[in-house]
Amino acid sequence: MRRRQPARTPAPEGHPQGESAVGQVFDSVLRSIEGLSAQVVEVVRAASGRGARPARDELAPVRREVFRILREHAPLVTGSGFVAAPDLLSDAPLWLEWWQAGEGGDPERLVVDLDPASRGFYDYTGRPWFTVPDRTRGPNMHGPYVDYHGTDQYILTMSTPVLEGETFLGITGADLYLRTVEKTVLPLLPPGGILLNAQGRVIISRSARHVTGALLRRLDLATVERTGAPVAVPGGGTLARCGELRLYLLTP
Repeated sequence: MRRRQPARTPAPEGHPQGESAVGQVFDSVLRSIEGLSAQVVEVVRAASGRGARPARDELAPVRREVFRILREHAPLVTGSGFVAAPDLLSDAPLWLEWWQAGEGGDPERLVVDLDPASRGFYDYTGRPWFTVPDRTRGPNMHGPYVDYHGTDQYILTMSTPVLEGETFLGITGADLYLRTVEKTVLPLLPPGGILLNAQGRVIISRSARHVTGALLRRLDLATVERTGAPVAVPGGGTLARCGELRLYLLTP
């Protein structure tokens, strides 16, 4: 399911395409996980053609595509995969086909407890990276947050819905270590520039006043989202959208 590309907006004067360069970093990964979504849809359609639901072993083509994403986007992407909607698969009520970049270079599958009767049950159906794409039918960037169920590192999780018509099949996504994102994105920010998520929380900052995780209030993110154009910020500066994800660049 293809979405209309957002209009590209000119960079604020003095900051030549700063938000465009930052947006391209994340949009490149987004293109890959959208391609992964298309692979999942093919698997589901093939099973539906037989009048059945797919089983876990039928996700082998999806797994190969995940491995390709990990290779292509290393070291920025540290994990990627498909997370199924409940009861999508015939042999697993819940399932994560999620793989992480192993220390030796070989992908390692993320194993979590998916037994609802267990004390350690990992109910991903309530996680924002799963619920927001289901609700909005569009991509989402969640974080930064500590990945207690995987790496214990600060990460960002990018996710996009897998849709067959109007039916939500799950999400495909990618995990990005915050420290790696900083190395990639920080040189692209103008002095004093701040990269924000959809809630106005700081992801990356070149401002000594604002650290990662801080929440910036009274920013007119809604107008930027509605118009697609940069808006002036009280006290000086501009706020602009970065690429297709709901990320924003605040420049002084």
